[in-house]
Amino acid sequence: MTTNERFATQIVGSYYKPQWLADHELVYAKEGVWWRVAPEFLETAQDDAVRLAVFDQERAGLTYATDGEERRQTFSGHFYALGGIDSDEQGLVTNFSGDVLEYLTMKQRAVTSDENQKPTAPPEFRQPRVVGPITWERPLVVDAARFLQSTTKTAKSKVTVIGPASLALRLVDEHYGSIDKVAFAVADALNQELRALDALGIDLIQLDEPEVHFRHSQLEGFAVEAIDRAFAGIKARKALHVCYGYSKNIAEKRATPVYPAAIKLLSQTTADAISLEYAQPQQTPDLLENAGDKTVILGVLNLDTEAPVETVQQIVDMASAAVEVVGPDRLELGSDCGMWFLPRDVCFDKISAMSQAAEQLRRTFA
Repeated sequence: MTTNERFATQIVGSYYKPQWLADHELVYAKEGVWWRVAPEFLETAQDDAVRLAVFDQERAGLTYATDGEERRQTFSGHFYALGGIDSDEQGLVTNFSGDVLEYLTMKQRAVTSDENQKPTAPPEFRQPRVVGPITWERPLVVDAARFLQSTTKTAKSKVTVIGPASLALRLVDEHYGSIDKVAFAVADALNQELRALDALGIDLIQLDEPEVHFRHSQLEGFAVEAIDRAFAGIKARKALHVCYGYSKNIAEKRATPVYPAAIKLLSQTTADAISLEYAQPQQTPDLLENAGDKTVILGVLNLDTEAPVETVQQIVDMASAAVEVVGPDRLELGSDCGMWFLPRDVCFDKISAMSQAAEQLRRTFA
């Protein structure tokens, strides 16, 4: 499936999250503790943050608008509410090894906690446990998606959900006995969430699958089936995103030999588009040959905390080189992964430059 607009634009992951809404230093604390607003006012405050995010995206002229993920502390923790997952009594992770760590230079990351807890080990070493059959108990983002639809005026709607392979690897299995069975169970549960989003008429549904890159060797045997099970029966446009992680935590991202393999793996799924982190790792157009016949959502915005705002011409040049590989009808523009930690004016200036670049590309390739 394709859009009716060449060089469609969108953010990938989160938008700016206001400091009045959330304490950014507590992002890796227990899920839910980073909110600065009292519980009785939290939903209203989140609504206002969504309105700001949508306003900025539409003011910039983006094709798709998201809710900025303003209601989420992290992209994964929001989905631990599936049945069969215990996120209170977490288990020790024993399979935490990565295929790409040598290609990432990490920044110092503080270990944080809420005032009722002593600091613990970084949360990747303790994760929620699978203690029974994984089930879809209730909608997780459907109400948020409905609010997004009521807020947008000019843009199409986009909603993101964590992918089944990545969520499976962020759980400690005490029930199924194998990681592929966990992934398939997660996929079947998430499929019900995606069907509910589809029934609302969401225009673009994206699954985030960072672990297809980070821990490719652990999931390459089952990721395609899990993703296709999650997407089964969905009529909306379907995208997959694979990334390097937040630039807030990573000082340097380098092109890895695993990333092309991850893209090639995702090209075998039923998704319509693959969203790439491209700008900060300084990827080259030959990477796009691994996308098969999928539309490519090219990450043209470097979200490093010290990176300047891109010029329109820089984005045009990056996209034009990509057109040489995939053609103008299979290229869309997006950000690299997640900008919740950047100042709002920087976020807006970046997406505005992207939108202006898309307009120039449409004229060039008319």
